[in-house]
Parts: sequence; structure tokens; C-alpha cells
Amino acid sequence: MTTPSTDRRTDHPGVTGRTVALCSGALAALLGAGFVAVSLAYNHGSLVPPLDDVYIHLQYARQFGDGEPLRYQPGAPITTGASSLLWMALLGAAHAVGFDGRWLLAVAVVGGVAGVAATAALTSAAATRLGGRAAGVWAGLLTALCGPLLWGGASGMEVGLLAALTSGTLLAYLRERPRFRWTPVVAALLALTRPEGFLIAGAFVVAMLWTLLRPAWVRVAHPLLVARTGPSSEPFVRRARSCERERGDGEGRDGEGTAPDGEGGAGLGGAGTGGAGTDRAGAGGAAPWGRVALVALPVVAFAGQLLLFRVLTGTSQANGVLAKSWLHTGFLHQPLEIADHVQRNVAAILASLAGLSGQDVLAPLALVLVVLGLAALVAHGERILAVVLGGGLTLVVLAVATLTTAMWQDLRYLQPFLPLLLLLVVLGAGLVPHRAVRGGLLVVVLLFTVAATPAWAVRLGQQASAMREGPVGVAQWIAGNVPPGEAVAVNDVGAAAWFGGHRTVDLVGLTTNGMAAPSLNGAGTLYEALRALPEPERPRWFAVFDRWGGVPVADLGRAGLLGAEPVITFALTAPARPVSPSAPQTCQIDRSCDRVSIWRADWSAADSARAPDLPVPGRVVDHLNVGDMADEAAHGWTTDPPVLGVQPDSALDRATVAPGRLVADSGRHVVGGETFTLGGTVPGRPVTLTGRIGAGPALPGERTRVVAVDVDGRPAGEWTLPDAQPWAQASFTVPGALVTGDRVTVTTRPVAPLLAPYPDYRSYGWWASR
Repeated sequence: MTTPSTDRRTDHPGVTGRTVALCSGALAALLGAGFVAVSLAYNHGSLVPPLDDVYIHLQYARQFGDGEPLRYQPGAPITTGASSLLWMALLGAAHAVGFDGRWLLAVAVVGGVAGVAATAALTSAAATRLGGRAAGVWAGLLTALCGPLLWGGASGMEVGLLAALTSGTLLAYLRERPRFRWTPVVAALLALTRPEGFLIAGAFVVAMLWTLLRPAWVRVAHPLLVARTGPSSEPFVRRARSCERERGDGEGRDGEGTAPDGEGGAGLGGAGTGGAGTDRAGAGGAAPWGRVALVALPVVAFAGQLLLFRVLTGTSQANGVLAKSWLHTGFLHQPLEIADHVQRNVAAILASLAGLSGQDVLAPLALVLVVLGLAALVAHGERILAVVLGGGLTLVVLAVATLTTAMWQDLRYLQPFLPLLLLLVVLGAGLVPHRAVRGGLLVVVLLFTVAATPAWAVRLGQQASAMREGPVGVAQWIAGNVPPGEAVAVNDVGAAAWFGGHRTVDLVGLTTNGMAAPSLNGAGTLYEALRALPEPERPRWFAVFDRWGGVPVADLGRAGLLGAEPVITFALTAPARPVSPSAPQTCQIDRSCDRVSIWRADWSAADSARAPDLPVPGRVVDHLNVGDMADEAAHGWTTDPPVLGVQPDSALDRATVAPGRLVADSGRHVVGGETFTLGGTVPGRPVTLTGRIGAGPALPGERTRVVAVDVDGRPAGEWTLPDAQPWAQASFTVPGALVTGDRVTVTTRPVAPLLAPYPDYRSYGWWASR
């Protein structure tokens, strides 16, 4: 096979692979500086990041540098809202030595750009080892010009660090095999940078273990193979031992090829991986158990992080996963529906990576060359590396696809792994036998990249400008107008905490424990989670989007919590700049969250829903507050909708139920029926069930309001629910013959199972009285 290097005549003797790598890094650094300059121009010389998440990192880093790691604000509980533990620690170290305010932001931006520069150099060096010097030139050039990667580095997020560690792990693996010293260390740092990084690191761990343990397996398996299969096993054994001897002979070269710095470059195996046939066993014949333990370091590091989270917060899942994953979205976890969402995200991601979404991530049909690149690795003896890169990247795509935000913010979760794809693009082009066609393909990829890169720089500046208009402006108002000591509830928590100087309550749940699940279930459950806070910790102010595609925070006003009217409203003035319908950016840039209002909280109705609206028969012995997730769990509340995909989303309403009595209450939209358990009953004595019930959509007939009632699995009769907005109180008497213990489990269900129209109503609360 020929690579982009075509033949030795195109390799200039005075240009080494190291020179190519350094030039690639320098070009990336220069372009990164240009991206920052564009952002500064859009903000009149002020350094502003394009994402609010950058300020989350900075806030955690400031606390880390002040000796309060994982505490978002002074004295706050430990939380896991920082998506990158290693990036937070590095920025925290910078703060500890004196960088603060805008200078800490500058450190984050410079560090991100430096990470991209290092990535370009490392990717070039890895490509040189795999495909020759010309492959190194192409891979380094495409990486340095990669607009999404430059955007991610200049943003101040962990993109540059993660990309550098990803390419660094690959290069270390190529240089060190079969005696791994620094590869496990670099991979461990990769695993601590983001969970997606661990997937790549884990793939390399498997490759390193295979390299180290295969000789021992051959020695053990040889007698068994001979005993069972006889002479037919000898060719396999001879080939394995030959590979073992070749690897032992190549150890002194530190994984280098026959030509220094990959100068040969005519074939994939001819430069930098010890010649052809590079998937060889470990050295020396004996399993190096000390190195096996070292190779496991990335797994140990990531497991240690999960254990740390578990010990400190009660869960090994980071708050970002709890708040953004389809695996945690909604009250009901329906595997088929989750798989559907993930599959659609995978399709959207592949369309973006294939250049079919209008997002300008990679050149059109680049994925075809990526697949050819994997085939090129297999064809030239790099089967294990092909599995590592193909399998690792596939796992990354699948992991990102589980997020509800998979396509948000210019695919920033995938940006760090684009250099690996670009390297495979270059290797894939090398499979094309015709020199002119091969060069033409790479020129087309290069021209597309060059054409798209300036657009990414402008996009960075526009998003930073929208951040300045939105979250930064709101945070500055909070700092100057909210009285000291009063907490502010926000849906964008980064700038609000960094500039605001007040305790924040994160309505999304990244930096406030226990808010992620309620926010994902709707305004009603979110209201109950806020109401459950100790009164001194309840937010006295709300700074929330008027409208937004995420958590419906503005619906908190349905309970009167947001007061009569906002104190001030911030409206974006910049024009909408959407990229494409399938490629959402930050909501400020496409104007889907163009207004933020600040409200003074009104908690006067916080405890108004505990008692029934009207007197009930006898004495109340138990109460279920539907919408309060803790109370729902205590009473075993659940629902079984007849159609997959229907979720019991929470609602929030208020009503005047009696002169001078205003009730604000949460509930859930129930389709089909619900099940719950109430206590305080006495065997043989009737019990009255009283519900606060709201009518669903108005349809002719009563079928949507008629339910069958079961008690402990036995029919108790039919019940016509009230037709009222927002709710009415109604009661149902359970005969004493059906009460057999100190609690009853009640189920409402369709009279005709699985036949539409189904019961459709809102359930706000239940009382048992006797």
C-alpha cells in the first residue's frame, strides 16, 4: 500500500518528522491566537468565553485553589458539577499561585490553545510513525486547521487538554510498545479529564494488556494445542514465537521503524512502528506482572474518581450525567425509548461527522476515509491498533449519544477526538492506489477545512458576544443589586456565581445536589424540591429564561413563586445566527433563550397544599403529595401508561379553594392510571380516598374521566373523576372488606385495558381518612 507520501522522492532529506510536528503545533497556536483575537474584537477587547460552562470550571477552580475542592461556593456541600476533574485541578493550581478573575480565564484560554497546539504536534508525530513523513504533514496540517478543535481550545473548556492527552496516549503507545512506561500514566490523565476520555484510555489498556500477556498465553497454550490438535497447531505456534522474537529484537529501538523520524514513509508499516507486522507480543517471554499492574493505572484512576464521588456525595454518577443523560430523564425509565433517543443522536452525530448536517465539522464523506484508514491499519499488521481506535471512537460516539445535549454547543463533547478521525482520514487516503486521485482527495479535505475554519472563528466571537449580553450581564446586575446573603436560583449557574458573589441554587442540578431529577421531571417536581429546602436556604431571587428548550423554569410562576412581575428583564439584541436545524449551538446565539428575567421570590403559598381543600370524612391518617419525588417514593407512587414514551410530567398550578385561601400545588399528568400506597388503615374498616384531581384534555364522552379502582389487586368499583380546572376535590370509599392491613395499595386504571381513549387527568395529591 502507498500512503500520502507516494514515494521517497517527495520526502525532503532536511525535514524530519520532529520538524513537521513542531511546525504543525506552531500553526495551531497561531490560528488559536487568531480565534481569540476574533472573540476579543466581538467584545471590544474584553475576554469572554462562548459558554457559561467555562465559568463553572473557573468557579470550581477558584474554590479548589482556596482549599475547598469540589465545593462550588464557600461552605457549600460537595458537588460534582465540574465535568473535568483534571482541568479543574490545573486551573485551581493556577489560582493558588495568584491568577484570579479575568487572569484565570486567560489561563484557561491560553491553556486550551496550547492544548490544541500540542495535539497538532502529537497527531503529526503519530501519523509519521504510522504512515511516513508525508502522512505526518497532512495529519498535522488538517489538525492545526480544524475549526471545531480550535473553537474548543479557545473556548477555555477542557477540549484542548483532552485532545492533547488523547493524541499523546496514541503516540506514547506507538513509541513504547512493548515496554510501556509512560503510556499508562498519560492514559490515566486522559481518564481523569472526562468520562469519554476513559473510554479511549480503556481501549489502550486492553491493547497494552494483550501486548504484555500474549507471550505467556502462547507458552501455556502451546502444549495444550499440541496435545489436542497435534502437528496442525505448529504453524500457529511458530508464527507466535516468531513475533515474540521480533519484538524482543526491536525493544532497543523504542518502537522506532527502520528509518529515523519516519523518513522512509513509503508504506504504512515502513515508518515508525518497527516495520511490517506490528501487532506483536510482549517482550522476553515471561509475563511482566509489574508492568501489567502499571498498565491498569487508567482503570484504577477512573475507578478511584467514581469511588471518591460515591463517598463524598452518595452517588458515583457526576451531576452532569444525572442532569443531561437520557438514562436519567423522566420518571419512567423505558429502555426502548432510551434506545430510540440514543439511536437518533447517533444518526445525527454521524451526519455531522460525515459533513451532511451543515455544521462544517469534517469534510463531506470524511467518514468513508476514516473507515478506509482502519482498513489500512488492519492491512499492514496494526490489527490491535485498528480495534483500539475503531472501538474506542465508537464507544465515545455511543456515550455522547446518551446525552440529551449530545448535539449542543457545536458538538463540543466530540471535538477532542477529531484529531484521531483526521489521522485515519489521511491513512485511509493512502489506500487509494492512484497517486493523483489520492492527492486530490486530501486536497479536497484540506480545501473544505480551510474554507470552514474562519466561520468557526466568527462563531466563537458571536457566541462570546451573546454570553456578554446574557449571562455575564445578568450576573453583574445580581452582584450590584441583590442584598448580601440572599440566594439566587438560576438556570445558567456559571457566570452568576463567578461574578454575582451570592449563593446560587442551580435549577438544572449541576452544582446543587438533588436538583437534577426534579428538574428533568418538570416544573412541579422542581417546585417541590425547592420548597423542601430549609427556609433559610430557599432562594429569594430567581434569574431564569422566559422561554427555553430545557427545564421549564419559567413555569414556576404558575405557583406564584416568581411574584407578580419581574424586577428587570434582559433581552438579547444581537440577531439570531443559527447554523442548521440539526446543529443547535448555544441557545443565546440561535435566540431560543433570548430573554432572562429576574424575579423576587414569593414563598407565601409554600405550605398551602398540605390540607385538603374541603373537609373529608373522619380523620386524615395519611397524605401523598404527588409531585414531591421523596413523598412519591415513600408511598410507592408510579404510573403505567398504555403507550410507551408517555411520561408523567409534573405540573404546577394554584387555585383559590375557599375565601382567603390560595393553594399552590404540584401534580403529574397521568395517562391510563396510577398506583400508590397509603397507610393508617385498620383491617375490616372502610377508608375514604380523597384526591385533588384536575381534568385532562376535553374530549366528547366521559371515557377519559372514568377509571377502574383496584385495592390490593382486587376490584373496588368504577369512579368518574371530576371535570375541573385546574383541579377539584373528590372522594371514593373503599369497602371495609377490601381493607386487610394497616395500609392499602390503590390502583386506578382504564375500564377497558389498552383501548383508547384512556383515562387522562392530573393527579395532585391523595388523602386517606377513616
